[in-house]
Amino acid sequence: MRLRSYDRLRLGLTLAGLLVSGYLTLLHYDSHVPLACAHGSFVNCASVLTSPSAMVLGIPVAVTGLAWFAVALALGLLSLRARARGEPPWLRAGALAWTLIGVASVLWLVYQELGVIGRICVWCTVVHAIVLAILVLQVLSDPLRASPPGGPGVSPPAPGRCTTGAGVGETQAHP
Repeated sequence: MRLRSYDRLRLGLTLAGLLVSGYLTLLHYDSHVPLACAHGSFVNCASVLTSPSAMVLGIPVAVTGLAWFAVALALGLLSLRARARGEPPWLRAGALAWTLIGVASVLWLVYQELGVIGRICVWCTVVHAIVLAILVLQVLSDPLRASPPGGPGVSPPAPGRCTTGAGVGETQAHP
């Protein structure tokens, strides 16, 4: 798969995560917003979203998800912008670290749902799956991001040299 495809998928998933997190945030703050979720004994979004585990340090988990996806979107856009000249190592490391923070949060939230609350929320599970998919895309695309803009094994021209108009294997000095 090409880097552009990875970037499109990553940005699409990030936007989907923003939408779902935005919906869950809206549910938290506006009681008039209908909850579109099953209300069974095990799958019960209302139980999960109103549990004490739905708050961390007084902040709704949905808000932290919204913030996480906003930062992930910013990192993805920076990555797209930097692609023409090669993605700097700090950006690759930052995006991977941010994704790992998201995965660690997902693991904690799944524990809260299954181990503490004893129920799951379908919307939360969608967010968890999105974060895990972003991790997979980040890891799979990392070797492509580490390559120079021309691709693996292609080096940019040496400073002060130009290959435009030169024959194969020849270079011209810049005027």
